[in-house]
Parts: sequence; structure tokens; C-alpha cells
Amino acid sequence: MSNPAPTSHHPAEPWTARLGAGIGSDLRHAVRLLRKHLGFTSVALLTLALCIGANTAIFSAVYGLMLRPLPYPKPDDIVEVYNQYPKAGLPKMPSNVVQYLDYKRNATSYRALALWSGASGLFGEDAQAEVMTGARATADFFDVLAVQPFLGRFFTLENSQQNADKVVVLTRSFWERHFQADPAVIGRTVRFDGESYTVVGVAPREVEEFNATVRFILPYSWSPAAENPQGRHGVSPFLFGRLKTGVTPEQALAEARLIERRYYDAAVPPLREFIDRAGHQIGVGTLHVLRIEPLRSRLLLLQGGVAFVLLIGCLNVANLQLARANGRQAELAVRFALGASRGHIARQLFVENLLLTTAGMLGGLGVAALGVRVLNHYREQMLAHALPFSLSGQVLVITMAVTVLAALLITVVPLVHVFRGNLLALVHRSARGSSGGSRVRAVSSLLVVAQIAIALMLLTGAGLLIRSFLKATAVNPGFDPQGVVAARIVIPRSHRADDAAAKSFQERLVQAAKEIPGVSAASLSFAIPFRRGLPINALILQNDPFPPGSPQPGAYRVIVSPEYFAALRVQLIEGRFLEPADLAPGRRAFVVDETFARKYFPGRSAVGGRFAFGGRPQRDDGWATVVGVVRNVPHNGVEDRSGVPFVYQALGGRPGGVMLLARTERHAAEVIPLLREKLRALDPGAAIYESNSLEGYIAESFNERRGVMILLGSFAGLALFLSGIGIYGVLAYDVSQRTREIGVRCAIGASEAQVVSLIMRQGIWRAVIGLAIGLVGAWWLSRYLRSMLFDLSPFDPWSYGVVALLLLGVAAVASFLPARRAARISPLEALRVD
Repeated sequence: MSNPAPTSHHPAEPWTARLGAGIGSDLRHAVRLLRKHLGFTSVALLTLALCIGANTAIFSAVYGLMLRPLPYPKPDDIVEVYNQYPKAGLPKMPSNVVQYLDYKRNATSYRALALWSGASGLFGEDAQAEVMTGARATADFFDVLAVQPFLGRFFTLENSQQNADKVVVLTRSFWERHFQADPAVIGRTVRFDGESYTVVGVAPREVEEFNATVRFILPYSWSPAAENPQGRHGVSPFLFGRLKTGVTPEQALAEARLIERRYYDAAVPPLREFIDRAGHQIGVGTLHVLRIEPLRSRLLLLQGGVAFVLLIGCLNVANLQLARANGRQAELAVRFALGASRGHIARQLFVENLLLTTAGMLGGLGVAALGVRVLNHYREQMLAHALPFSLSGQVLVITMAVTVLAALLITVVPLVHVFRGNLLALVHRSARGSSGGSRVRAVSSLLVVAQIAIALMLLTGAGLLIRSFLKATAVNPGFDPQGVVAARIVIPRSHRADDAAAKSFQERLVQAAKEIPGVSAASLSFAIPFRRGLPINALILQNDPFPPGSPQPGAYRVIVSPEYFAALRVQLIEGRFLEPADLAPGRRAFVVDETFARKYFPGRSAVGGRFAFGGRPQRDDGWATVVGVVRNVPHNGVEDRSGVPFVYQALGGRPGGVMLLARTERHAAEVIPLLREKLRALDPGAAIYESNSLEGYIAESFNERRGVMILLGSFAGLALFLSGIGIYGVLAYDVSQRTREIGVRCAIGASEAQVVSLIMRQGIWRAVIGLAIGLVGAWWLSRYLRSMLFDLSPFDPWSYGVVALLLLGVAAVASFLPARRAARISPLEALRVD
């Protein structure tokens, strides 16, 4: 028997190889199609680039602030302990030394507790000193963060003693930039605020995640008087802690309440009365949550708004693809007849759209980079302690996922249209000229209605924010900011040796400013209107008109020189302003605002009324006297809803820095250099920390509101544009499909006006339906804007009406263009259309 002839075996090609070859073929086909229809491709790419880019930029902020965990071991164990005085209108206030020491001794929930406060001043030798921002912290602050020094060591608890060696820890970025990353900096002596400090270490970069503005950290120290238990409710530093393993913030809060209750039970009656009237409560919250809470609603609003824009963009491109798919039915049917499965056809359409959205994403990265720069500009005003946002790897991964989802969404609409019918029958129908255009027009109309409804919701939100912004900026500030230059001056330690030296320098500083040509008035203050940061104090009224249990009286203190009111032209209601004689020791003259007068002296004049900060004075000369009442000035910004009034106290003491205010007829850019010269003549060691016109500072106080308004308004504008394009595209396609019908109408006597009216009615009706749906959606969503609106209802009819009319006008314009084209169709040419 002979051996059988050898047989060659060809193993089956792996499915992965077949899939890869199929996708490669689909990609080549998609590239040819997109190159063939450059008009469609350009419009789709521009739409997707803008929408995906905007989404990527906003998500970079959301991720950087809300989603990215802090770079510390067990970051959720880091908490802040804070005080609340709801009856006094103060929902969150810092801590104090007394509380810190009490919790260190008696709290068992924490591995570490630390105090933290800001510190700014002149850093460096006198001639080359720069104004820089740093911090003061107790040594256990580094244990709270659980970080190790990058170089050298951290300071110890002993360094917080008043007479201990003065040491400083530099942040890594500051060390790299200012000291050129020189490791020999350890042991070097540097100057801060006129005193010498020894550099003992360089902190790791994680410390800058805690506060990006900090350049150096000094030991936090205090005097023995700060440990007086009666000062427990004085507010100054922030108190942070790291919880022990297994301890939750809720458990730490329960323990804190017990500690506060023990203190309350042992307190003297006046202090207990203050605690009751202020409604004091202790709070413990996770650091990350507390920091993002003030911005959470704004970030979610922006992310939701830009997601709506992306949805409109996808619907727009899907509408375009639907029209193209209708024109490609014969091609797809032939592919199906030749053996292509429905899955292959679906893959081909998806690959084409994925290529389109990917190209849009790549173009959108440029839009996103520009958007991130804009967001970082507003970040400096909204959340200065946060590091800049960036297009991180995590953000890009989410962007790629969004790109794939967009491709799926764009594919679904034309795919459903193609698969609804019998693909083989499409060959015969296309041969007879039937294209199923009426069904396409119906689906396109639904997509346009959805776009208009979404655009209206966005426009309504933007309109409400714009109206609110205009109302906020139109509030009467109670003074005249025009023509006032403001400069924060850092005063060298040599001019703070005693009260006399401080007073002399302050007087010479004001006089030097007055000598500048064009300056008519000058004054000093610890703060300027709209900038916040003022100290608040509880007070006692000599003749308290309120029944027991009423909220604790309190006021913010504005420390000013007597010329302040003339320099700002503050409006006087009754009495007088502060005078130079009020600076004399023992004088306790105060000017109060109208809220103070109305709240604490109801039904009578406040002038001559008496009050005291802290406890009830033992002597008659311990009472302060109201000498004047002025218009309300929004020192905490016009959006401050605490209801806490303001009092003006004559400037005294030995401050390390003051705000100089000068009224002038000249531009701020001309006055500031002259002021620097005057300051150098007084003392070369003095420096201007920051400067601007007062109007500029006021404008900056609205940056957060302005930023949200501009961004949401931009998204709404883009949505409006895309909706107009959508209406135009649907009607233009409709006209192209109905050319024969329109020609017949014209042939039997229809005028151009009648044809225009016919087409425009179709566009307007789509818009009206979209407006009706959008108004319902806007009404439902606008309630979530309530906390962001100033003196405006979220259901403001004026905003709704203007937005609806605007969108209707855009719809009319978008409808008129294809309507005019339809009216110009020649009946003879239309009747030749097959």
C-alpha cells in the first residue's frame, strides 16, 4: 500500500487579525469619504473641536479641585476644626490657641493637631527685600500632612517658644527659584520682617498642595496671654488635625462637642451668655470637602452647561450624518447584498464617526489649552491656594472616553434609520428614486427641537447670571470709588518699635502722599471695601434693648485714619466723622454704619449711644461712644448676607502693613510710581505689596461671579449658534428633498412670499416646540441657581422672555436663508429633477 500524498493545511486566520483587517479597511474608506466631502468634514470638525475642547477645559478644573485626591497618606483623615456662630451670621470661623491646647490635652481622636495662619512681609536683605507670602504653623503641622522634609529638617515644638531660635522652612518651589536649588541653603541666615532666621529645611512639594501661595513656613508662637481660657472665642489661626486610624469625622465631632460642653459648663456667666446668644457650635470636616464646598455648585453648573453644549454638538453632527446616510442607502444596501452583515455596516459607520470625533478631539486640545489658561486666571481670585489646573493624564483619559461616547451617539441616529428598513429592498427602492426622505426629515426635526430646548435652558441660566451680575455691580457702595488709588504698604520693623515711632511714620506717609501733584486727600486703613478680611468682635450695648436669649450683637471693625471718610467720600447720615483728636490715648470714638444704628439703636438716634467690645466695662470710660453714622459700605462685598454691621475705629497701634488710599485726578498708573519714590525717600526698606485703583479692586471682587457668567454665557452662545446651524441644515436638506414639490407649487401660481412663508413656518414651528420644552426644563433647573443669584428670582420673567425672543429670532434668521433659496427655484428646472 502506498503512502497517501501529503496534504497542506492552512490554519484559519485568527479572528483578531480579521477584525484588525476589517477596521483598517473601514478606516481607509472613512478617510476617503471625509476627504471627498470636505464641507461636511470641516463643519463637523469645528463643531466637535469646540465642544470637546470646552468640556476638557472645564473638566480639568473639576478634576483638579473636586476629584483629584490630596497627595498625602490617607488624605480623608485630614480635618479642620472650626467654630460656628449661626445666630451672629458666621457659619465658619477659625480657631484659637486656647482651643488648640485644650484639644491637644483632651481629644483622643487625633494623631496630630496643628495651628496654621498666613504671614506676609519683606523677605530678604533691606536693599533687595521683596514682599512675599508665607505661613506660620506649629511643628505638628507636618505630622498632620504626614510629609517628610525634602532637604534638612522641619522645626520642632520648642521653636514655637517666644524666645526660641528663629528658624524657617522653605517650600521646594521657592527654594528652586529663589536659591537656585542650592543644597547649601541649609544653615544659611535669611531676613524676614527685619529679623534674621536660620533655614533648617526645605519642605516637599506636597506642602504646596496645601497652599500654593506659601513660600516659607515659620514657627507659630504666642504670648502667655493667648492661653487665657476667656479668649477661647477669639478667632485667629486655623486648626487642622489628622485623625487616628479608624476614627471618622463624625466621631471626632461628637468628641469635640463634649469638650466644648465641658468648657461651657465651667465658663463664667457672661461668657456662657455670649455662647448662647451667638449660638456657638463646633465643626469638624474633611479638609478636601470643606475647601471645595464653596465652589462645588459653580463647578457643577459649568460642567453641566458645557456637557449640554457637547450634546447639542453631537446632535448637530448626527443630523448631518443622518442626511448623508440617507443619501448612502443604495451603497449600504449593495454592501449588504454582497455579503456584509449588519454588524459590519454598523462598524463601518462607527469607525467613520470615531475618526471624525478623534480628529475633533485633537483639535479640541488646543481649545482646551486656551480654556485652561482662562480658568487659571479666575482660579487666582476664586481659590488662590490651589495649584494651577492642567491637562493631566487623567483628564485626557476622560476626554478620550467622551470622544468614544460622542462617536457612539452620532452613529446611533443614522444607524437606526438605515436598519429600520429591509436593506435588500432599498436597492429596488433606490432604483425607483424613493429615498425615504420624509422619515429623515421627521427625525431631523426631532433632533433640532432637542437642540433648541437644550440651548434655551443654557441661555436662561446665562441670562439669569447676567441680570444678577448687573444688579450686583449697580449697588450703591456708599462712597465714591472713582479717582481713588489704593496701595498696600509693608512697614519695616524699625518703624514699629513703639507707638510713637509707628504714629510718626504713619503721619509722614499720609503727608508724603498728599504732596504728590494731583492728590487731594490721603488716608490709611487696614482694609479697603469689597476685599473682606476684617476682624469681627462680639460687643455689649450699654442699654441693651433686646430680651434675654436674643442673638449676640457683633460688628466688623474697620480700622482707619480720620482722613478716610474724606478720601473715599463716604456719605454721612448723622453726627460727624472721626477727627485727629480721636487718636488720643483713652478716646473711644466710633463711627458706625446705618445697619449698626438700625439694628442696635432701633427707633432712636445712634449718635451718643455706647457699647463695648468683649465683656462689660468696670469703669465708665471703658465704653465706646458713637459719634457718627454713615451709609453702608460693602466691605465684605455686596453678596455678604450675614447682616453683621461695621464700625469704624481710629487707627492706632503698630501695624506691620497698612493700605494707603489717595484721591487724585490722575490715573493710577501715573500716581503709583510717584508714590514709590515718596516711599523710598521715607525709608528704602518700605515697600508696596500691591496697588491698583479702587475701582480696579472693586472689579476684582466680582471676578468669581464674572468668570462663571462669562463661561456659561460663552457656552450658551455656542449652543445658540449650533442650534441656528441645526435649523438651517434641516431646512436646507428639506428644500433639497422637496425641490420638485416646490417647483410644482411655483408652476401653479405660488408666489415667492408664499414659498418663503411655507418654509419659514416649518422652521418657526420647530423652534416654538423646542422653546416650550426648553422653558419647562429651564424653570425646573433654574431653582438650582438660587444660591448664585443676587437680588433676583430664579424665575425672573424678564430673563425668560428675552432669552425666548432671542432664540426665536435666531430661528427666524436660520429659517429665512433656505426659504429664500427655495423661493428662487425655477419651476422648469425643478420639474426636470428625477
